[in-house]
Amino acid sequence: MKQIDGKSSDSTPEYPLPQSPARQEPLVIVDAKKKAVVLCLLIFICMGALVARLLWLQILQSKYYRAWSLENSTRVTFLRAPRGLIYDRHGNLIATNKQSLSMTAIPLQLDNTEDLAIRLSPILSRPASEILADLEKAKLSGSVVPVVIEHNLDLNTVGRFYEQKLFLPGIDILPDISRNYPQGPLFAHVIGYTGEITQNQLKRRPERRMGDIIGQDGIERIFDDQLRGIDGQQRVRVNAAGQSFSAATAKPKITKEPVAGLPLVLSLDLDLQKVAFDALGERHGAIVAIDPQTGEVLAMVSRPSFDPNVFTRRITPEVWKQINAPDHPLFNRAVHSFPPGSIWKAVTLLAALDAKVVKPDTKLQVSGGIALGNFFFHDWTSTPGLYDLVKCLAWSRDSAFYQMALHMTPEQIRNWGVKLGATRPTGIELPHEGVGVVPDSAWKLRVYKEKWYPGNTLHMSIGQSFVDITPTQAVRIFSGIGMKGQVPNLHFAIKIGERQIPPPRPEIVKFKPEYLDIVLKGLKAVVASGTGGATRLGNVEVAGKTGSAEAPPMGSKTHAWFACYAPADKPRIAICAFVEHGGHGGSTAAPLARQVLEKFFGIETAQAPKKKIN
Repeated sequence: MKQIDGKSSDSTPEYPLPQSPARQEPLVIVDAKKKAVVLCLLIFICMGALVARLLWLQILQSKYYRAWSLENSTRVTFLRAPRGLIYDRHGNLIATNKQSLSMTAIPLQLDNTEDLAIRLSPILSRPASEILADLEKAKLSGSVVPVVIEHNLDLNTVGRFYEQKLFLPGIDILPDISRNYPQGPLFAHVIGYTGEITQNQLKRRPERRMGDIIGQDGIERIFDDQLRGIDGQQRVRVNAAGQSFSAATAKPKITKEPVAGLPLVLSLDLDLQKVAFDALGERHGAIVAIDPQTGEVLAMVSRPSFDPNVFTRRITPEVWKQINAPDHPLFNRAVHSFPPGSIWKAVTLLAALDAKVVKPDTKLQVSGGIALGNFFFHDWTSTPGLYDLVKCLAWSRDSAFYQMALHMTPEQIRNWGVKLGATRPTGIELPHEGVGVVPDSAWKLRVYKEKWYPGNTLHMSIGQSFVDITPTQAVRIFSGIGMKGQVPNLHFAIKIGERQIPPPRPEIVKFKPEYLDIVLKGLKAVVASGTGGATRLGNVEVAGKTGSAEAPPMGSKTHAWFACYAPADKPRIAICAFVEHGGHGGSTAAPLARQVLEKFFGIETAQAPKKKIN
């Protein structure tokens, strides 16, 4: 070892020199690199997520967001399907449609319904409570399609709405279609009317929605499924308040085409209907005319009548008072029952012949009436004489039919009435058709808790007391007699859409020819020489029967009846004319039937002879 200044070099110096440390990377550089890598990863992940989200939104979810955007700028509204048109047999329009405006509520946009109801009340001239109930029902429905809360708006209502439109979110006015009856009250009791579906009807018909228009009565109700069609849908542009732009600025896009209802052709004849309607005038009553060979109803009129157009909009208290007047204009007298009086004698004579109470050559002594116990049963006239059965029917002699009834049971008379159509529906496509009453001893015991008396049979024989039939049943009964036992089933519809409706098969009643011959001769004699002379037409032979039926209140005029068919040997038309408390059938009801006969056969009107007879 080297020595320095006499000392060994490995000796520890008094002051050691500092040694250099080992070589290392700076810590600052390492941390910067790590942060840069993490930051790059974060940027890459974020960019990837952003690209993925953009791919998700722009490509995979494009349909969804396009639809969402569409929902924000447009709204689904209904396109009312035109209701099927209704025609008479000659193609005359009886029921059609017209363009209208309806006020709607958009359920998902209804917030403060109470405030809306208060604001809408003066616009619609309705109590706020009623409007609030409608708005709440619409809101609860949750429908995406607007719900109609008022149909067939007039221009004044539309003007008042647009003045307040800014303060009525969720309420709008949309184009609609409403029913129109161009003939007004002429066909009212047959065609019926349409109206907004009720809550009870909605429960029974879940396929319909609130605000829908359905048939509420008559033909409109019976054929509602065929007439109503299928509503379509369209989209309209809306503003930020959810209200639609006008048609001038935004054309709606139809997403579902509406399907119109099927047209319906009825057997009714517009000209005959007008004649019957005018013939009744201000009288209360009904006239029914049919084709006895097919059962097609050619005319059915009931008066007083009403205008079915009033039901296409909300009924005001004034209109409600009119249609519920004391003379009952909504009451269809053609299908409701009344005591028939002497027109029933044709049935009684058939029953008496069949029961062999009388024979075809029997003659009866007639007078002012007959006594039974302590009661006297009056004839309508006191003229005495010996009458054969044809003359008894021709002159409607009560005393002759009393004598027959003394030897018959009520069941024997009832049996023939039921065979010819009494107590049963006639087949017409109308709701609420009455079936009347033809009593027997069991019926009286069940209804009145009382036995049957012989005097009841006497009254029954002349169509009084408990006997009730409808004018429509009467015309069917006389058709069955005139057609020699071929009793037609009545109907209105002859074509639905392109489908022809065949007439229903008639019922067949078998008569003994010699018995039927007496009745047919008697009905001819009624017109030729008896109480129905007001319907003599010259070249056209008419057969029929007059009737005057006592009815409450006590002391009032009798109901006037006349039932007939013509030509007598091969009927082409059968008619029943009924006038409530009209007096005598021969002088009141028969002339009305004559007017219809003249129109049907193209006979010029002539002055008919007038007689005040039964």
